[in-house]
Amino acid sequence: MMVTFVSQCQKNALKKTRRVLDAFADRIGDNTWQTVITEEGLAVVEKMLRQTASKNTAVACHWIRSRARSEFIWAVGNKGMFNEMGIVAVNSTELALDKFIDDCRWQTIDVIQYASAIAALFHDFGKANNLFQNKIDPKEPDDFSEPYRHEWVSMRLFQAFVGTQSDQEWLKALSQIERDAIPSCYRDGIDGSMAKNHPLSQLPPFAQMVAWLIVSHHKLPTYPKHIENSPPEIISVESWLQSSFDANWNSSNCKDPDRLQRLQDNWTFDKGLPVKSIQWRSKACLLASETLSRLQFTQVNYLHEDLFTTHVARLCLMMADHHYSSQKITPEWRNENYQAFANTDRESKSLKQKLDEHHIGVAHHASEIARKLPRLNHSLKQLGRNDVLEGHVEKAKSGLFGWQDKARNKAQEISADTMIHGFFGINMASTGTGKTQANAKIMYAIGKGVRRVRFSVALGLRTLTLQTGVEYQEKLEIDEEDLALLVGGQSVKQLFENELQKSAPKDAKAECAIITGSASQEPFLDEEIEVSSKIELDSHSLSEWTSHDERIEKLIQAPVLVSTIDHLVPATEGSRGGKQIAPMLRLLTSDLVLDEPDDFGLEDLPALCRLVHWAGMLGSRVLLSTATMP
Repeated sequence: MMVTFVSQCQKNALKKTRRVLDAFADRIGDNTWQTVITEEGLAVVEKMLRQTASKNTAVACHWIRSRARSEFIWAVGNKGMFNEMGIVAVNSTELALDKFIDDCRWQTIDVIQYASAIAALFHDFGKANNLFQNKIDPKEPDDFSEPYRHEWVSMRLFQAFVGTQSDQEWLKALSQIERDAIPSCYRDGIDGSMAKNHPLSQLPPFAQMVAWLIVSHHKLPTYPKHIENSPPEIISVESWLQSSFDANWNSSNCKDPDRLQRLQDNWTFDKGLPVKSIQWRSKACLLASETLSRLQFTQVNYLHEDLFTTHVARLCLMMADHHYSSQKITPEWRNENYQAFANTDRESKSLKQKLDEHHIGVAHHASEIARKLPRLNHSLKQLGRNDVLEGHVEKAKSGLFGWQDKARNKAQEISADTMIHGFFGINMASTGTGKTQANAKIMYAIGKGVRRVRFSVALGLRTLTLQTGVEYQEKLEIDEEDLALLVGGQSVKQLFENELQKSAPKDAKAECAIITGSASQEPFLDEEIEVSSKIELDSHSLSEWTSHDERIEKLIQAPVLVSTIDHLVPATEGSRGGKQIAPMLRLLTSDLVLDEPDDFGLEDLPALCRLVHWAGMLGSRVLLSTATMP
C-alpha cells in the first residue's frame, strides 16, 4: 500500500516526527512523506509516533487507493489540526463556532454549564452546620450521625434563598448578594412553613433544576426500604415531586423528638454559611450576571422534559466535585474570616479545604467540564481502517456467512439517516452463523457514515466476554491498541487463560479511621475492576478530570470496548457516589451492542430497557444481537 504522511507539528515535536518518518518514508516536502509500506510497517510507524507524541504533535496518514482517490487512515497527536477527512484548514474563525459542534445534542449547553456551576456554588452549604463541622474535626469526638444529610440541608437553604421569586429575580438577587442574605431568611423557614412544603414543587423551572442538582449530587432518591411493598428502584422525578420523602431521603431519626438537640445542631451554623466569604460572593455575582446575559428563560421545565440536559449537568457537577475534592490543600487560600471546612485530608488526617474555597473550585471546574464536553467525541481516538470490517478481504459471499456482508451494506446505506433519526436494530441469526462478527461490521459501517467509529459490546457472561475479545482480535484483526476488555478482577482473566499459577488474593484496603467528610473522594470504578488494554492513551478534552485513573482513560478512549454488562448498567442503576460517571462518558462517546440479551431473566429486562433508553438519550446507536428474542 502507498501512503502519504502530512505533519503539522510545531517546535520540538517537528524534529522528533521527522526522525521517525525519515526512517520509513521519503520526504517529498518540508512536512510531507510518501512511501510504499505493509500494514505491519504502518502499524509500527503509528506506534512510534504515539510514543514520542506531545501536545505539539500532529501527523495524518492517507492511503492512496487510486489515481483519483485517497483515504484518510489515522491521525496522531493534536487531531484538531485536521478535520474528519484529514484535511488541513487554510483559514479559521472563532465566531460562534460552538453552534456547529454536534448541533443536535448540545443546543442546551449553556443551560448545562450555568445550572451545574450555580448548583456547585450551593451544593455543600449544608456542611456548614455544627454537626458536620464537628464530624470532620479530628479533635472533636462525635457519633458522626446527621439526621438530615448535608445535600438536603443545602437544597433547603437554596430554596429559602429563592423563595417565591422568578428565575430572573433570584438570579438578579444572587448577582447583588450580601453576606447576610441567606441567614435572614433560613432561620424563619426551617421550623415553620418550609418544613411543610415540598422543596421543589414551588420553584421556577431553572431554580428547580439547580435544586435537583444540589440534592442529588451524591445520591439519587430511592424508594425507602423500610416501607412495605416499596419497589427497589430509583424514584422518578414525577413520583418524588408528589410527596416530600424527606424522612426517607435522610436518616430514619430525622424527625425523632428524642434527638431534639441534634436536630437543632443540624440546622445551626455557628461558623456561618459560605455567603459570609467575600470570595464566594464575588464568584456568585459574576456567575449570576453571566447566566442572566446568556440564558433565555422560558417555561421549559428541564427537570421534567429534558433528561439529557438535567443528567449531563449532574454529570458535570459530580465530576467537578470528585476532581476538586481530591486536590491538595491550597496554601494561597488564607481567608481567616471564614473557618468552616468542607473535608479532611486522608493522609494527614487534618482539615483540608475551606468550605468557600471548595464551592468556588467546584463551580469553576463544573463550568469548564460543561464547556469542553461537546468536544469530547472529536478528541477521542476512533477505530481506523479495517479491511475485514470493510469487506476488502475476500470472504465467503454465499452460504452460512454471506448474510454478514448484506447486513453491513444495509447499515452503510442508512448510516447517514441515523444522525437524524437514531438507530435501534436487532441482529437475529442462528447460533454459529457469525453474529459476533456481524455486529462489529454493522456498527463499523454505521460509524463510518456518521464519522464516529466507536462502539461498546456488552454481554452477560464473563467467559463470553473474553471469547468475544479474542475473536475480535484474531478474526476481525482489531489491534490490541484499539480494544479494551473489562470483565472484573484479574482472577477472571487468569482462569480464562488457564494459568495455573497460584496468586494470593489482595487484601482489601482498610477503611480510613477518620471521617473525610466527602463522598466525592471515592473512586469512579471499584478497586477490583481491571481494564485489559494496550491502548496508547492520548489527551482529550476532559483529560484534566479523568487522567488520575488509567482504567477510566482506557474505558473512555478505547475505540472498541468489550465488557460484561454490569460495567455499563451503573449509568442508569447507580444511585450513589460517582459510579455513574465512567459508564455515562462511555455511552456519550460510543455506540452500544447488547449481545445475547436473552441470557437475562425477566427481572433484568427493566434495567436493560433503562440502559437502552439512556444510551439513546446520550446519542448512542443501539444494536441487539441474539438467536432467540424473547
